[in-house]
Amino acid sequence: MIKFFTNREVSKRLDINLSKWKRWSREFLPPDPLGGMQSGFARQYSPDGAFTVYFGGHLVADLKFTIPEAKQIVTDLHSWFAEKGFYFDARSNGTVNQGVDQLIKKYIIFIEREKDPGNTICFMYTIRGIISNEPINYNGFEVMKELYMETSIGLHPKKMSTIDMNIVNVLNITDVLNSFVVRLNLNRSRYSALSSSNSNMS
Repeated sequence: MIKFFTNREVSKRLDINLSKWKRWSREFLPPDPLGGMQSGFARQYSPDGAFTVYFGGHLVADLKFTIPEAKQIVTDLHSWFAEKGFYFDARSNGTVNQGVDQLIKKYIIFIEREKDPGNTICFMYTIRGIISNEPINYNGFEVMKELYMETSIGLHPKKMSTIDMNIVNVLNITDVLNSFVVRLNLNRSRYSALSSSNSNMS
C-alpha cells in the first residue's frame, strides 16, 4: 500500500517551512486535480511526488539554482531516476539493478552549465557511480583508491566547448534520496537505488 502525505505532515518530517514547501510544490508539480481554494480537498503527496518537490527544493536551497534551472534539471533527470530505481516501486521490493549497476554503492552527479545559453537553459550531467572507496598504502602514504564508472546526459560531445568547466555543482543524489526515505520512514527496499546491493557507502 502506498502512503500519502499532507503538506503539513511532509513539511514537518522533512524540516521544511510549510509555506516554502507549498511554494516549491506549486513550482515542481502539476496542478492538483482535486485542489483549489473551494474544493475542500487538501493536496496529498505520493512518495514520488514528495521526492520531486524535495529534490527540486534541494537544488534551489542548497545548490543555489534558480527555480527555472531547477525545473529543467528535474525534467532532465526524470528518466534516469526511473531507470536507476530512485522512485518508489509499489508493486514489489525494488528490483535489483543488473550488470555493472548492481556493483554501484552511491551515485554523484556533476552538473555543468552551458556558458552562454541565451534564452534557453542547458546542462550537461556527468554521473559517477561509485563502486568502492577504500584507503590503501601507496609508497608509504595512505591514499584513497576509488573505483567508479561514469556516463553523461545532456549536450552532445561536439558542444562540450560551450561548457564552462569552472561552474560545476556536485549533487550527492544517493544521499538526498536516503535522507528523504529515512525522514519519511519509507520502506527503503522499495527503492532499488537503496537496495542491499546498492547500499550507501559510509
